[in-house]
Amino acid sequence: MCFLSGKRAVIGDEVRWRTAKGTGGVLDEVLPRHSTLRRLDKTGREQVLASNLEGVVVVLSATSPPLVPWLMDRYLVAAHAGGMRVVLCLNKVDLGPEDNAMEELQHRTALGVPLLSVSAHTGEGLGALRQLIAGARAPWALVGMSGVGKTSILAALLPELDVGPVGEISEYWEAGKHTTTGSRIFALKTGGELADSPGIRSFVPAGLSHEDVRRHFPGMAELPCRYRDCLHRPGEDGCVAPEQIAEPLLDSYRRLMAEVEEATKPSYA
Repeated sequence: MCFLSGKRAVIGDEVRWRTAKGTGGVLDEVLPRHSTLRRLDKTGREQVLASNLEGVVVVLSATSPPLVPWLMDRYLVAAHAGGMRVVLCLNKVDLGPEDNAMEELQHRTALGVPLLSVSAHTGEGLGALRQLIAGARAPWALVGMSGVGKTSILAALLPELDVGPVGEISEYWEAGKHTTTGSRIFALKTGGELADSPGIRSFVPAGLSHEDVRRHFPGMAELPCRYRDCLHRPGEDGCVAPEQIAEPLLDSYRRLMAEVEEATKPSYA
């Protein structure tokens, strides 16, 4: 175990450390990060969740818990803006499809967002996930809501290890009980590394500008609007987003854009 002196380290960080009697070691320096996944915490301060990852696998569930489209879109934008790849991963496909959830996913896959369909219970689709991770030069991380089955997927990929408890669905919250309390990186026998992460009920990306949202939200940067810097907000002159982007996807984009605008307002307090 090492203790940190100075800057906080997160999972994926490369650090310099030294031995120290009675502590095991002291972390002296966090080296420059090549990619970051950042969010705003409950107090509105920026928090780096992970660094130096190849990408994030956004684990989703169609029905138990229900799919939350705006949450996966925030992960998509935050990870892309932070220099990471993003793959959507629909777990629990053995429970059958849910029409509204599949429609939401199709809006995104039609714009080039990769999607894996898996079942941690039956093993369906896990080969494609192993192949994705094995070909990476840096770790991938599983992210998503509580209850979508991140730890179940990890346990299916690493049956020889105790990767932690698998939670149950809370009927009251329609979300999982928090069973993963920290992040760990695991090496897969088939190659590559994969990190688990605690489940969440909300995710607010940090450090985004309006241009970041436009550039990294699926489909928005390529729209042939009258003005090249069009932000696709309601009523913008010459904006073609309402004609070319599915309404639910456009609503999710505008919701995130409004939140970024609110977060970047100057404070005079």
